[in-house]
Amino acid sequence: MRLFYILLFCPFLSVAQVGIGTDEPEADLDIEGSLLIQGNTKVLSIPTIGPTEEGYKYLMRLPETTPGGEIRHLEVENLSVAPVNVINYTFTNLNLDDLTDVNLQYNSNEYIVAIANFQYDGYPIQKGNLGGNTRSIGNFVTRTFISNNTWHLEIRNRSLNLSSGQPLTYRITLIVYDRSFFKQLPPVTTDMGGQNTGTAPQAPNF
Repeated sequence: MRLFYILLFCPFLSVAQVGIGTDEPEADLDIEGSLLIQGNTKVLSIPTIGPTEEGYKYLMRLPETTPGGEIRHLEVENLSVAPVNVINYTFTNLNLDDLTDVNLQYNSNEYIVAIANFQYDGYPIQKGNLGGNTRSIGNFVTRTFISNNTWHLEIRNRSLNLSSGQPLTYRITLIVYDRSFFKQLPPVTTDMGGQNTGTAPQAPNF
């Protein structure tokens, strides 16, 4: 009994390296081969990394693998684009206010392109008379769309135009996502039945 108490209250330090798929681990956890996580993962805060510190690796969990949850090492030094990119565009010297189709030259199989901010800088579009006392500012559209496997941009008023010679500038911010980092969800369609209020179907399973 005396020996038991001595072992219980005697502090000690144990340092060991664990190897999976290897008999000679070179780190606290050394995995030779692929890694699969089928539960949830928790990401803690990352401390500040100085400019002279090296050796950090970026791991990503792929939900679309079979079975889902494969972990892969992302070689950041070989990336030409980040997971999420913010790019500002300015368009000047337009014909009226029509930016009907600009090929942004982003491959739609590799990227998702969305508009984050938009600024209209120039003369206002005059309201058109639809008859009687009804007036309209037209149908102004800002959107990105896919055509021939690349992302395109449309910014214009499809119904009304500026007068010729009135200067106009469009400024937009595009968010470009690398598809390899994001799961493609199916489209969700809701028939509103001619009403202004309703309920969308259940959200897709993430």
